Amino acid sequence: MENSWYSLDVSPWWILLAFLLAVGLSAILYSKKSVPWGRTMNLFLGFLRTLTIFLLLLLLINPKLEINENRIEKPIVILALDNSTSVIQRKNSPEEIKYWISQAEAKLSDNYDVRLEDLQGSISDSIDFDAKTTNIGGQLQRIKNVYQNQNLASVVLLSDGILNRGQSPTQLSYYFPIQTVGLGDTIVPKDISIKNIRANRVAYQGNKYPISVQIGQKGFDDEIVQITAKTGKEIRFQKQLKLSNSLSEFEFSLDAQNAGINRLTIEVEVKEGETSDLNNKRNVFIEVIEGKDRILILAPAPHPDIQAISSTLNSAANYEVTLYIPGIHPKPKTSEYDAIIEHQAFSGTNYGDFNSVGKWYILGNSSNLNRMVGDLNFLSITKKGGNLDKSKSSFNSQFSKFKLKEDLTDRFKNYPPIEVPFGDYQLSGPSESLLFQQIGSVVTQRPLLVYYDDGTKKTAVLTGAGLWQWKLQEGASEENSALFNDLILKSVQYLSIKNRKDRFVAKVRETDYQIGDRVWIDTECYSEIFERSFGNTIKLSLRDEAGQVMNYDIIDSPVNSSFSLGSMEPGVYFFTASTVLGGKPFERNGTFSVRNIEVEDNNLTANHNLLKELARNTSGEYYHFTNGSQVADDLLAKEYPSIIHTETKELPMINSIWILALLGLLLSTEWFLRKYLGSY
Repeated sequence: MENSWYSLDVSPWWILLAFLLAVGLSAILYSKKSVPWGRTMNLFLGFLRTLTIFLLLLLLINPKLEINENRIEKPIVILALDNSTSVIQRKNSPEEIKYWISQAEAKLSDNYDVRLEDLQGSISDSIDFDAKTTNIGGQLQRIKNVYQNQNLASVVLLSDGILNRGQSPTQLSYYFPIQTVGLGDTIVPKDISIKNIRANRVAYQGNKYPISVQIGQKGFDDEIVQITAKTGKEIRFQKQLKLSNSLSEFEFSLDAQNAGINRLTIEVEVKEGETSDLNNKRNVFIEVIEGKDRILILAPAPHPDIQAISSTLNSAANYEVTLYIPGIHPKPKTSEYDAIIEHQAFSGTNYGDFNSVGKWYILGNSSNLNRMVGDLNFLSITKKGGNLDKSKSSFNSQFSKFKLKEDLTDRFKNYPPIEVPFGDYQLSGPSESLLFQQIGSVVTQRPLLVYYDDGTKKTAVLTGAGLWQWKLQEGASEENSALFNDLILKSVQYLSIKNRKDRFVAKVRETDYQIGDRVWIDTECYSEIFERSFGNTIKLSLRDEAGQVMNYDIIDSPVNSSFSLGSMEPGVYFFTASTVLGGKPFERNGTFSVRNIEVEDNNLTANHNLLKELARNTSGEYYHFTNGSQVADDLLAKEYPSIIHTETKELPMINSIWILALLGLLLSTEWFLRKYLGSY
């Protein structure tokens, strides 16, 4: 609701005085008896002169017209819906919940501004119970942040109280009461489910890889079930298991056969009387690769950076890491590596002859920058004195050589500074910075982490040491080091891939996606002299495990050389990309997997105690869904107040173009009539 009123910032007596003065001056002018026009015209001309003088006097006074507008903000009630799949797997149907929401909105809308938000923070025209995880704490925290400066009266949470992601909402604080409505069934269901599968994501062809399976059961003590593991239609493993405990675990091993991504489906026999059979089957994806990449780390002395990097590489399982510090480790017998990381590079240490596809130099206090100039033709650093700068990392969002996970890159802002040489930096050739140096609050164009690729060799340079602090800080603040690990692994992966003189490249950005992720396939086309070319028609054929084929076309350009396949259903996909360059056909193949998130099926027992505790902690009320209609009545009885917002706008009269236009019209009209009637 809105209303408005107008006022002036000067006393009305001044306005009256101006009007009387205008009338007096006009009367003096037009009181002459000998005029060549009649009485009526004389009065009209006097009126024009009075109005003109009055407006001129108003402009001298210059009153300000104040427009005051009131906006009444209704109290807001948020219907926070848990739209996860577990909500509708037992007692409540989607139609029941949707009807409840529509009835609550109808009852409350006259007195409250009712808004509906799901776990993702939005509601489309149709309510879908398709969320694969439940993070109620995150949902309420988002509402708390978004509505902190608004008239939020209460939040009504509809949920089964089953959490499988994020922090418990009872551990967080809120400035609004939360009314909770219990969905689902608190009675423990009779069920058999696959609780967890542990397996390496990477296995090496010809080796065996272990798989550990946890089977949970309620109500089927001493029953015997059959467990089957299949790749496609091929049965790889079968076992009879007696369900003697609520949780049973067993392990088996399989041979890593076909290179590429393999989907292994593990199934538990469905027994009569189970509440749900959706949790009797789980998929696990194993990437079978032909061999490990060999990585050599060189350093003149021990350093925490070395431990941080090597622990990340060792955790990836597809790297074989060798550390060589002269005087501490024996010299490696192998001289050929896929990538070499040299810490405190250009220190003058004699490591011997080692060769690699790519090399990563990490500068430090022992680095001699004069030696660096002789070895690197794309980077020069001219030091100014012996000073060092404390540099934070500023992420270059335009970096194109590889992609870090977009939802993690904001963490760079929290990384502590590291020491870098103070001086002038010069980059040349096909080099690109992933991180720029940020000195204090100023982001410079000086590289902190830069990559170079001239088609024959790949090089990376980190211009300072101390990145172990990045991993430590991220682990402390985020409870994981996902960005640091992604940075190290993607850098080494980029450096270790051999440059191929392929005129056509088509590759998927990630080989492993989760359901809901957007899948991208990037393409590159080159001329016969290996210059990038555009305007080529690229055909993409995508095949799923069932043999269904989807075809796409794209014409690449400098701003678009990628296929966006959107979000895909879970499974393994095979793609073929083809094009014609200079009359010659080219074709590339690849594969990727999309994993389902299956945690919602593991626990179907509603936790209404959590909802009761949450309501109690926030001075709200708990309601079971069966008497949930009482929620709207109780909220109406509370009569939360509205907030009136008043906004005042000032319009100085002298700024009004209409006043000036009216003055011009009045003066010109009076002049014309007097001249026309025979007088000046």
